[in-house]
Amino acid sequence: MSGPGIAYSAALVLAVVFAGAGVAKLRRRATTARTFAALGLTSPGVLAVGVPSAELALAVGLVVAPAWAGIASLAVLAGFTTFLVQAMRRGDALACGCFGATRPTPVGGTEIVRNAALAVAATAATLAPGPLVPGLGDVVTVLSASAAAWAVVSAVGRRGPPPPSRSGPPVGSVAPLLGALRYQDHRRTVLAFVAPTCAGCAELRRSVAHHDGPDVRVEVVELDDASATDFAAFEVRATPFVVVVDDHGRVQARGPARSESDVAALIG
Repeated sequence: MSGPGIAYSAALVLAVVFAGAGVAKLRRRATTARTFAALGLTSPGVLAVGVPSAELALAVGLVVAPAWAGIASLAVLAGFTTFLVQAMRRGDALACGCFGATRPTPVGGTEIVRNAALAVAATAATLAPGPLVPGLGDVVTVLSASAAAWAVVSAVGRRGPPPPSRSGPPVGSVAPLLGALRYQDHRRTVLAFVAPTCAGCAELRRSVAHHDGPDVRVEVVELDDASATDFAAFEVRATPFVVVVDDHGRVQARGPARSESDVAALIG
């Protein structure tokens, strides 16, 4: 088995990964943009097109000029990984949108391990002299290594979700304004923050509806380009999340919630 054959096979595998990620993001541009906005990125609409376009360009480059595209892939993966590590340190629990926001799993060790495996493939790609027909043994070797890497990534993902994120304004603080909403008009105002990619948000939407009444105002804040500033103002980085504001405009309680009992416990 020749070294160049293994290197080019690794480049082809990486090209398939980048192509899949790029196509998934482009097919779900609106969802991808909302996910990028939730992660605090500026110009999420532009990035929802630019990032997948760059991934598709890398996929093509890995096929026709694997060495140079491998170097570029290492730089891109380093940037992605740095951003994900920062998101984890902030306590973000939103999906990274790495594959078009097709999975509701939050940012965690899975993405870091996956990127490390992709970086190994990118490093191998830099050793490929150019397009060639790899031998069967080279292909089997690379596919076996890829399967092993995928097993490791899956194992990390099954270890469970990351610890609860540090989200929401401090209890007792003055709640930020939310549009024309008047906190003094109700004894309690329940703000339910939800996002299209999160697990449990549909359940929270149903749960808070049962608490809407004369004394309790329920407002569901759906994550989109317009509401991204509201998520930032309330420091909400994880969904589903609830903030309860009293009639004096102060935060009474806040925390992750999805069921009626979760919401009731926060309302008090």
